[in-house]
Amino acid sequence: MGMMNRYHDALKQIPQPGSGRCHTNLLGVANLGVMAGLDAEQIFQDIRSHIPEGKRNVPDSEIMEAINKASGEAGEFTPIPRSVAIIRHGSAAFQKIASEGKCRTEKDLIASSPVNLDRDPGDPELFKPFFENLFKPEDLLFIGDRLEPGIMDKNIRRASDWLNDLWKGEKAGPYIIPNPLSGLPALKESGDGETYRGNNNISDFRYCVVEFDNIGKEDQIAFWSAVKLPVMALIDSGGKSIHAWLDVQAWAPVKTREQWHMKIKDHLYDRMLIPLGVDGACKNEARLSRLPGYFRTEKGSFQRLLWLRGSYGEG
Repeated sequence: MGMMNRYHDALKQIPQPGSGRCHTNLLGVANLGVMAGLDAEQIFQDIRSHIPEGKRNVPDSEIMEAINKASGEAGEFTPIPRSVAIIRHGSAAFQKIASEGKCRTEKDLIASSPVNLDRDPGDPELFKPFFENLFKPEDLLFIGDRLEPGIMDKNIRRASDWLNDLWKGEKAGPYIIPNPLSGLPALKESGDGETYRGNNNISDFRYCVVEFDNIGKEDQIAFWSAVKLPVMALIDSGGKSIHAWLDVQAWAPVKTREQWHMKIKDHLYDRMLIPLGVDGACKNEARLSRLPGYFRTEKGSFQRLLWLRGSYGEG
């Protein structure tokens, strides 16, 4: 087996962070990258994009330490720079954006929505603009609870089927994965078996989910009504936060998981959104969001579609 093949195989076998083996494994992967003749920046991006979700976050510095050690042993590479946040003084930057917002209440957002959403939050008619504007009829979507396994034709169905079933009164939720699925089994991030609803199952990198956990809802509404980002939809979680769905392709062309890690995780989240106060746990491809129209009994409120830009891919 060639060195490049060994390197790519090693990337796919990076252990889950928090298992006790990830840290030491990174050096071995970096060594193979060096021996395969790759530059430090390429090795960094490869490792960054292949580290699975785990019990801890792997900082850039840990990856760079492994690469620099491997580079020093080979006597070829120079250290690569740490990613630099584009947004400085994040709290002040957030407040400046929010101060320019034209909306302060959910009612304001609904009134400003390009698509008419002025209905009772539990009205099944609202499923029509939600599904028809954000998805293609053939898109395979997961709708269910957080810990449910994905099951084809049960909690993974075509968007057109979900629209028909929910409009007729079927109860489902409370979560939805905004990005369409392949319908094929794929390896779990942990490497322990296969799944139908994980990051490796995403077939179309269409949306990323953005939410704030520690900022008042009025400030969130003001921020989303002012920020210059490709917002497709805003959904009240029925609790303390609003979920924004951003149009990934309007931000940057993303066709692969590697591109997602570089353009969405590293650039959009780590360098821009997280410094503004966004929840950093939201940046994976198969992130769950709240399904509008679901009533949260523990909160006594609906998850509500507040704002919708229009058909995906237009404007």
